[in-house]
Amino acid sequence: MAPAPRRDTRARVEPGVARRYLRLTLLGLIALCGFALATLPASLAGRLFQRAGLTVTGFSGTIWSGVADGVEWQGASLGEIRWRFRPLALLRARASADVSMNRIDGSISADAAAALDGSLELSDVHLDLPIEFFAEIPTGMARGWHGRVSGAFTQLRLVSGWPVAAVGTLHLANVVMPQLGPDRIGSFEVVIPDPRDTSQGSSDIRARVTDTSGTVAVDAALTLSAGRSFLLEGTVAAREGAPPGLVRSLEYLGPVDAAGRRQFGVSGTF
Repeated sequence: MAPAPRRDTRARVEPGVARRYLRLTLLGLIALCGFALATLPASLAGRLFQRAGLTVTGFSGTIWSGVADGVEWQGASLGEIRWRFRPLALLRARASADVSMNRIDGSISADAAAALDGSLELSDVHLDLPIEFFAEIPTGMARGWHGRVSGAFTQLRLVSGWPVAAVGTLHLANVVMPQLGPDRIGSFEVVIPDPRDTSQGSSDIRARVTDTSGTVAVDAALTLSAGRSFLLEGTVAAREGAPPGLVRSLEYLGPVDAAGRRQFGVSGTF
């Protein structure tokens, strides 16, 4: 008699079942990788801070949602920096995050998006800081000014750290300029873009600067141009009760017009 054929005792897996197993395995691997990436320590962002010229005393949280403590920039204290990245923005070759800088004396917060060309798009910007802070960091602002600056921007675009587009309002309160004496000269508002500007097609940022209170009446146009240059020109006048030193300083600007104001212009680069 011929021997009976041997049966293959190995279990057969249907193609549909095999595909389900493969999908589940791939989903598990993706979930594992996602978990690993989501829990990477915030300290891995240290190189990014170093490239930006920042020093940090410590990190906490994750690389996607973390905190950098004791941040300094060229010797100036920035305080604490918090961030929360939006990973899906990476699919559009952009790094997008909610970012805030917090100090004992104030804060800045914004939605930030950095592109591959180095530009930085900011929206929903809110700030409230002493004016002295902007003299401490390397902005080119003269030291000795005192007061407080607050405001909000719906749009702010920076290229190489210089604004090329902006929509927002700033408020400067209780300003002291040592060039005009030790007394407070008042509070001011800066509106961007300038509501009185009628120029078309200009790449410059134009703003309107006016006083809101104090001993100095100001109505001026501020222009920020390529090459990190600025021009502030308009009229200024001392109000009744202004300190004698302030009145004498304004007299150097020249004669007054029919409204009692003097023309002035200041320009420079940062």
